Amino acid sequence: MDAPDPQDGLVAVVGGSAMATGEATAVTGFVENFAQDMGRYSIAMGEAIFQASAYSSEPGGALAAVGTFLDVSGADFIFERETDQAKQGLHDASARAELDYFSIDIHGWSPPHGPIVIDLDQSFGHHQPFGHDPSSGNFAQVIAMAEAHGANTLSATLTSALTVENQFSFVHGMAMVAL
Repeated sequence: MDAPDPQDGLVAVVGGSAMATGEATAVTGFVENFAQDMGRYSIAMGEAIFQASAYSSEPGGALAAVGTFLDVSGADFIFERETDQAKQGLHDASARAELDYFSIDIHGWSPPHGPIVIDLDQSFGHHQPFGHDPSSGNFAQVIAMAEAHGANTLSATLTSALTVENQFSFVHGMAMVAL
């Protein structure tokens, strides 16, 4: 089965990554992506949430960084919300990024000047506490889910996680859907 041509269908990829360095680190990632052909139109929606925290007994030895991304093709309307937070202390650091989106492809119609993208200041109802407690050791966990419904659909995920004792934690995850 071949993936649909982006000119004829809706394709969306959402994901992110998180990394932390220090004696104790914790990084997590969560990605979900969903698409459905509704007949006269198709929808795709999803989110990516990545968090990182680090502690070091050495001043300035803790670092945390996160990022999320979204790429949508074939949609007529894209609603997107992205937030980033970061804290850097003398012995600790933390970061969090969240991206939520919803897109619509109306079959047989396209906006005259390309997709209409609307950046929102409010979330779609997703709120999670900011920061981990990397009390000891190194922790990395990521989960990605993708689900597509309709004829000739495709869904795929990719994840990776790595920790190095007393030094580093890293996660990356992404989910793709195509109709």
